[in-house]
Amino acid sequence: MPTDENQLPLFKHIDTNIGLKYLNNNYDLYLKVLYNFLERYKSIQLNNLNKSELKDTIHAIKGLSSTLGMLSLEKITTALHKQNNPNKKLIQKCSNELKDVIQDLNQQLSVNKNHISTILIINNNPEEIDELMEILDGDFDILLALNKYEALEVFDEEEIDLVILHTELNDLCGIEVFNFLKRHTNIEEIPIIFITKKENEQDIKEIYPLQNISFIYKPFQKAKIKEQIIIFNNL
Repeated sequence: MPTDENQLPLFKHIDTNIGLKYLNNNYDLYLKVLYNFLERYKSIQLNNLNKSELKDTIHAIKGLSSTLGMLSLEKITTALHKQNNPNKKLIQKCSNELKDVIQDLNQQLSVNKNHISTILIINNNPEEIDELMEILDGDFDILLALNKYEALEVFDEEEIDLVILHTELNDLCGIEVFNFLKRHTNIEEIPIIFITKKENEQDIKEIYPLQNISFIYKPFQKAKIKEQIIIFNNL
């Protein structure tokens, strides 16, 4: 974790001068609080909260956003917190602003993460699984899911740094798996290496953030897979 100003990420939606001033220029502490904010609110859906839950959540975000320098988010949550019967349009506006802050944090703090330790392989071909395990085992903690439901269980129980997903296997459509996990997990925030055909690249790029994906083709090349992981480590 960074310990000097030169290593502090540049955020679009956060005034770091405010956060640093509040925390007496303690960069390590500031980044730790930012990481905690990301983990706490990255999956929350304000529109799904009842009135009591929404009030408590907005109160907490209002205080944190003020402390951390999230000026636009602070302004919206302050206005929302004053309402006895929250306005739906303002809730949606707040939700959008929170989403922007979370995306900002996710993109910028990943720069300082600098390691991929846990890889989830979603595949049901024994030969390909063995081949991938031979390439990756020993360097990473490898988890395996044979279908989308097993993958969902893994996401519920583990912190995933990278997913390797085959797009075309018998009884396993990679795009379907991705869309399923997109509805239930934070897979959009995680780098994915797609095992696919060249002609399928554009279809995948249309549904997934370009900066978080790469492609490999059979036969697997150990150097190519390791190269992609190194790239993701340094995004």
